[in-house]
Amino acid sequence: MVFRIEIERDLCINCGNCVLECGKFFEIVDSYALLIDGEINEDNFSIKEYDDISCGIDAAEMCSAECILVFENDEEIV
Repeated sequence: MVFRIEIERDLCINCGNCVLECGKFFEIVDSYALLIDGEINEDNFSIKEYDDISCGIDAAEMCSAECILVFENDEEIV
């Protein structure tokens, strides 16, 4: 299975919940959440694919701004 996490950075309020919940995937850079070693696309989304997202789902569910999306095989699950 292929999982993908996307962060719509323009909606990020820099609360840090994602980092607290899943610091191995997320970091705060320039007041926005960012996926560690992820790419930023032209729409200012931070994107990265994973084989196992472990705490990534928990981080998405804890996001106050609801700006973290989780996909499994291109279907949104969170």
